[in-house]
Amino acid sequence: MDAELHDDLAVMMSTGITASDAVKHAVSLIASGYRNAWSAGLLPEGVEPRFVSFLAHPYDAPEQGV
Repeated sequence: MDAELHDDLAVMMSTGITASDAVKHAVSLIASGYRNAWSAGLLPEGVEPRFVSFLAHPYDAPEQGV
């Protein structure tokens, strides 16, 4: 494991997930992007997509004292 992967795993694991779960999640997310790009005809199957953005939903904190 190189330093970049170590640091990236540490970021994901800071949420409380295991290294294994972090890797599974990351691979699943990127693989989904590949499948979607290929099925939408954005590029030929087998060509690596270039991801240029990421969308995350805002955090909606639970109300305190309810």
